[in-house]
Amino acid sequence: RGLHLLCSLVISLKSMSILGDVCPRLCRCDAKLAYCDGLNLTEVPHNLSSAMGLSLRDNSLTELRERQFSSLTQLTWLYLDRNSIESVEENSFARLRRVKELNLSTNKINSLPNSTFRDLPNLRILDLSHNNIQALEPNLFYGLRKLSDLHLRHNAIKYVPVRSFQDCRSMKFLDLGHNRLQSLARNSFAGLVKLTELHLEHNELVKVNLAHFPRLLSLRSLYMDHNRATIVVSTLDWTYQFLERIDFSGNAIEYIEPHVFDSVPNLKSLKLDLNKLTYIDQRILNSWASLTSITLSGNTWECSRNVCALASWLSNFKGQCDDGLLCSSPDMTQGEDILDAVYAFQLCEDSVDATTQMYTMSRERARGYSHEEATMNPHGLQHTEAGPMVTSSFTVTDASNDLESTMHIHKVVTGTMALIFSFLIAVLMLYVCWKCFPASVRRIRNCFASQRRKQKQKQTMQQMAAMSAQEYYVDYKPNHIEGALVIINEYGSCTCQQQASRECEV
Repeated sequence: RGLHLLCSLVISLKSMSILGDVCPRLCRCDAKLAYCDGLNLTEVPHNLSSAMGLSLRDNSLTELRERQFSSLTQLTWLYLDRNSIESVEENSFARLRRVKELNLSTNKINSLPNSTFRDLPNLRILDLSHNNIQALEPNLFYGLRKLSDLHLRHNAIKYVPVRSFQDCRSMKFLDLGHNRLQSLARNSFAGLVKLTELHLEHNELVKVNLAHFPRLLSLRSLYMDHNRATIVVSTLDWTYQFLERIDFSGNAIEYIEPHVFDSVPNLKSLKLDLNKLTYIDQRILNSWASLTSITLSGNTWECSRNVCALASWLSNFKGQCDDGLLCSSPDMTQGEDILDAVYAFQLCEDSVDATTQMYTMSRERARGYSHEEATMNPHGLQHTEAGPMVTSSFTVTDASNDLESTMHIHKVVTGTMALIFSFLIAVLMLYVCWKCFPASVRRIRNCFASQRRKQKQKQTMQQMAAMSAQEYYVDYKPNHIEGALVIINEYGSCTCQQQASRECEV
């Protein structure tokens, strides 16, 4: 029983101390680790010289003074995030040579001196995200040869100094997203030979130039979405053998140089949605041979003959593609799916059969049919080597007939609706006129009635004149002497003849 009490006492003492050091009041100590989170501390606790890990999260620290942690020579990680730190003096981390992880995120740091991390040669992970850092000193990361992860997200950085990461030969992850970068120098990322993931999203970059990332031998993922880029170019002859994922979505890209993707032969995933592309060059489509996933929706596609190459490529693409590739121009195709427009408006007349086939295949994929199902004949039997050609022809013919019938019905219904709509508009106009202008309607009606009466009277007069002209006619033949007297004094001789040999003399 005495031994049991002794063991309990030792355990309780260990929980209250760190190898002889007394655990600070209100902190939680676990062996050589001290957790002093959320205690509203304004100073670093004392008596922690043997601690290997110290967490001071969610406190009220406002500054880091020179050699403030010099007594904590055994530390391997230090968390100072979610405080109110505004300034960090030089040599604040002096003698912390064993520290591998340092977290200064979610503070109010505006700038960092060049020598801030000079005494941390073994640092692996550095988190400076969610601060107010506006500029990076040229030698801020000098000597950090073991640094693998650097987080600079959500700051106000406007430019990256040339060769600022020259010494970071082991860096694999770099996050500069959500800053104010407007341009990049060609050597901004020089030295990052092991970098695999680079984040530059949500900045203000106006151009994407793959020449900004030379000699990134291990780069696998590049994120440049939601910038202001209008063009994608590559002014350097360099091949990115391991680059598999690129995100250019949410920009204003209008033009892509045809040879850009030749430098990315193993690209697997590409995001180009929410841009201003109107077409894709055939050379670009040829360089997308290794793609397994692509997003292209939200662009301003021009559904003319320029879209034929893209439509053909999409019909043969067996990977994952987003929906909603809609035409933006011309007006007759606006809002239509690209493949629907190509088929319905016969935009690619030189290859009608190929267009029909690609339309049918794409519609089958949309319904959930697999490529293997398309090679089954109508009776459900597997094809031989020559079978797929017959089956493909059969499938295309059926789909073509169905679509022609559908289009014919669509035209008939549209025409009928147009006639009904026109008739209803005319009736509505008459009704409005009758309701709003009754006097005008009466005048118009009286005018029409008067015109009809006049026309009827005119017709009656013409008929009577025609009858009288048939019954009588006068043949007056004065001689040359009496001609003038007859006209002036109304005398002379004339002969009146009546039809049916009736004659009289005057």
